[in-house]
Amino acid sequence: MAHMRHSAGPSPVAARSARRLLVLALVALFATGCARFVDITPVGRIELPPAAETSVVVAADGRELAQLHAEQDRDPVSLDAVPAHMRDAVIAVEDHRFYDHGGVDARAIARAVRENAREGRITQGGSTLTQQLAKNAVTGDELSLERKLEEASVALQLEAQFTKDEILEQYLNTVYYGHGAYGVQAAAQRYFGADTSELALEQAALLAALLRAPSHYDPHADPERATTRRNLVLALMARHGFVDAAEAEAAQASDLGVIPPPRADRRDAPYFVAHMLDQLQHAPAFAVLGEDPVARADRIFRAGLRIETTLDPAWQAAAEAAAEAVAGEPDDPRVALVAIEPATGAIRALVGGRDYYDPEDPAARFNLATQGRRQPGSTFKVPALAAALEHGHGLSDVFDAPGQLTLPGSPPEDPEPWTVSNYDDAAFGQVSLRRATAYSVNVVFAQLADSVGAHALAEMGERLGVRRPLRAVRSLALGAVEVTPLELATIQATLASGGVYRPPVAVERISDAHGEVVWERAAADGQRVLDEEVAWHVTEALSDVVVYGTGVGANLERPLAGKTGTSQDHADAWFAGYTPDLAAAVWVGFPEGRVPLQPPRTRERIEGGTWPSAVFAGFAATALDAVPPRDFPVPEDFATVVRVDITQGCLANPYTPPEAAAEREYIAGTEPTEVCAEPTEPPVADVPEMVGEPIEQARQALQQAGFVVTEREEYSAQVPPGYVLRQTPEAGRDLLLAEGYEVTVWVSIAEHRATETVPDVLNSDVEEARALLEDAGFVVEVLQVCPDGSEDCTGARQRPGRIWEQFPDADAQLPRAAVIRLLAYPG
Repeated sequence: MAHMRHSAGPSPVAARSARRLLVLALVALFATGCARFVDITPVGRIELPPAAETSVVVAADGRELAQLHAEQDRDPVSLDAVPAHMRDAVIAVEDHRFYDHGGVDARAIARAVRENAREGRITQGGSTLTQQLAKNAVTGDELSLERKLEEASVALQLEAQFTKDEILEQYLNTVYYGHGAYGVQAAAQRYFGADTSELALEQAALLAALLRAPSHYDPHADPERATTRRNLVLALMARHGFVDAAEAEAAQASDLGVIPPPRADRRDAPYFVAHMLDQLQHAPAFAVLGEDPVARADRIFRAGLRIETTLDPAWQAAAEAAAEAVAGEPDDPRVALVAIEPATGAIRALVGGRDYYDPEDPAARFNLATQGRRQPGSTFKVPALAAALEHGHGLSDVFDAPGQLTLPGSPPEDPEPWTVSNYDDAAFGQVSLRRATAYSVNVVFAQLADSVGAHALAEMGERLGVRRPLRAVRSLALGAVEVTPLELATIQATLASGGVYRPPVAVERISDAHGEVVWERAAADGQRVLDEEVAWHVTEALSDVVVYGTGVGANLERPLAGKTGTSQDHADAWFAGYTPDLAAAVWVGFPEGRVPLQPPRTRERIEGGTWPSAVFAGFAATALDAVPPRDFPVPEDFATVVRVDITQGCLANPYTPPEAAAEREYIAGTEPTEVCAEPTEPPVADVPEMVGEPIEQARQALQQAGFVVTEREEYSAQVPPGYVLRQTPEAGRDLLLAEGYEVTVWVSIAEHRATETVPDVLNSDVEEARALLEDAGFVVEVLQVCPDGSEDCTGARQRPGRIWEQFPDADAQLPRAAVIRLLAYPG
């Protein structure tokens, strides 16, 4: 017998939509003859809302960032002072039957009910200008049937008490136009520096265009969107006969012509504050502030709120300083940076451009950090790596890596063959996935994309932080997508948290004028989107990027994982990385679009490993200056470390060549267990002479030559401590290494010697450091080299001759005559 399927009831979203449809239907019935069933409460003459209270935005430490206040004319303009085209523009876009209905437009409501029922959600409203005035001045904007019916009731009463012109005058003087401007006179002054009576047709159309959602159509933040909306208003004016087609077309061809905001409105961290205000007015999480952007803006700018944000002023200052230090010349490209605290999802710093208030910069108000979607280049190999590991690949997997590779089509997403080239067509022979990540080998990641599939790539990107649909194509693995710095920083924060996603947030809590909390951020528990083991392996691979790969320019000399990225046309350069305490993404490029970052347009060729890495390093080093370094946590009972031949995937034997041997971490139980059968004979190699060398230098030289170094102590009364006294095997060329690639050295020590505290000479110049250390009784050795081992780097150009590392560290207690080794930038 067939069983009947019983519904569990409508979903919450469906239920809300149904209730709102019911409201519209009831209001329609009421407007068309059911008024006798509704109690119409008489109201007196509508007055302008009371004077607004200033809202305050504060940083995480309580420091004031901005004051938000509503600008109001104390003497509202009369309707006679409002040009006819200003009145007509508002009527055309908001309520073209204003002079034909009685306060509630049954036709509009019926049309809205029909369209919303067809769509199954709210896509149209039916509120008239009179109802909007009733909501703004009397009923408020509570989401309830009772409030909606009261709004209609008040609208009918207003129509009975006042003329249409009086209602329109009240509406124009109380409605919100954005940027704190209430009333048409304040809006005319704010956007055009003119009185209402002086507004041209195209200016009036822009002001009318703002009414639906002032923040969304903000002409400063998004001129293109504002222009489209203004031109729609002009088209509606022509459709309804307020202007002829020629007038509308001429006005549509004009520039927006808005003036910059007054200097008095300058705010600290303006791009962060702009993002925060956009979230308050549009994000569903802040529905408590109002049912639509206009209602929320009314409360934000008039209700005396205290908005506590997540911004860390010290991090913000570090971010702005790092951007200025690297790209501070007038013709330099722009820098965008977003930094997130991984444990909470809190946005601690945000740089969205150079100068938010620059009147000469048409892109000044465009927030490059949150609105600028650009190709991320190889930084999007990170989601691809996570997807590959999740699908069974390992970091020790070996791939062929020619300079160029063509893969067959993969219908239906990629039906055509896909040809991929490495940077400069460099060939890598056979390479492990780990090294392919460090050196950003395109052809290896193309093979990964082909292996796991385009949908897995897109799905991983969405899980980690890009919370919108991504087009499923294999080239996603190489950055064939557009993302914002905020989205890319969110991906880093998810990985830094061991695979736990937390939405990036800018607000901690909101209190009203009486100190009552009206909204507070929920606990930052987050959502696990990636297995902890997979996230840890991604971090391990990305740590190599900054140690010896393409991201050495971002190395912080503390646990760090990251990835560089440069778009195919060199128009976008990125570095995205994280420590356990900080996650950030840095973009460098030109706001106007696809401008290659190379001379003559830029001072030098800019790639992910240059300017973006330098900005990240400068910012993160300062932001984390007082934070003790700590390792990325290893999942409990998870990892085991073995020495493997990375070219074969088996355990290294004593004869494995140095370039093929490395220590690798594996999920317990998945590590290789078989010793490599090859090579089978002792190797022949050159052993460098280390006797008489400081142990630090000897150790480094032997390790760089591929040897495992064993150190033993030996007392010497003649040789200062810390020097190699003897070694085995002895130095020589073409020696047969019976024990494999291992060298044992004996290091001199002395007994009963006085000790001294090693001074801190970091950032000192070479001569100053040498004098200070020699005065303390130490032997000084100086090596001038960049952190990446080259002789040319940002530090060499900006801080030549300055100490960037000392061995041993400052404050160590060492015997007199001990050797202190200094590393200084060349110059």
